[in-house]
Amino acid sequence: MFSYISHISEHVQRLTGQLHKLLGPPGSPCLTCGTRAVLSSRYPGICSRCVQQIPWIRSIRCQRCGRGVGCPDCVRPHMQNRSFFCNRSAVQYNDLMKDWISMYKFRGYERYAPLLTAMLTQAFQAMSEELTLICEKETGKPLWRPDAVTYVPVSDERLAERGFNQAERLATELAITAGLPCVDLLQRQINTGKQSFKSRAERFETMKHAFSIKLDEFDFSLLKNYSKPFKLLLIDDIYTTGSTLDACGHVILHAASKAGVTVEIYTLTLARS
Repeated sequence: MFSYISHISEHVQRLTGQLHKLLGPPGSPCLTCGTRAVLSSRYPGICSRCVQQIPWIRSIRCQRCGRGVGCPDCVRPHMQNRSFFCNRSAVQYNDLMKDWISMYKFRGYERYAPLLTAMLTQAFQAMSEELTLICEKETGKPLWRPDAVTYVPVSDERLAERGFNQAERLATELAITAGLPCVDLLQRQINTGKQSFKSRAERFETMKHAFSIKLDEFDFSLLKNYSKPFKLLLIDDIYTTGSTLDACGHVILHAASKAGVTVEIYTLTLARS
């Protein structure tokens, strides 16, 4: 008798679930808000309402760091010698983006990867169009395009903790989409800890000796016969003060200079605070 009742109960549950699917809203659960809806084809995993909430940086106020609002940073004297030509970012780092990035970066929700990659790819396309217009005006060249992509490394401790480097994954997927080589160029020599808890001055001081070149991975001397400056796109997830990207860039420029080659560094991040 008990077995028969249990069988009936399971059957009713299956029918209820099927009925809920038939009568409920069409589509699949949104990755970010959980609403069942027809999901976006352009931004994987999210509904149209969440797409509308993405805080894109559409109007750039600072041409150097790519900030969408007033920027007091780039006019500071010690900022005039930055290692990168310019930075661009996909979105403002508001509470919503902090949540999305944290879900992927700290909690390991892999389903966020295609969404964040799509957002970064859109920012790369906008960056390419913007810099192409500049190239046409200044040099007459018809197209701006990086020659390779690289990324900000994490420490061994962070890698063991998270199981992956989010900047590396973003860079790798972007490189595949854009048809560019992705170079494992840098290594982090020291664990600098969480930068979000540090002041501006502490960030810059911490980053001075944080990175070095992986000499066994890339030989800059191979670029000696390159007919133009080698354009390198450096990827990270979040731009706050720019100290991390700047430190990485100076290490790259120093190695390139020793090899007698010219490198131009451009940076691209998912979010800009």
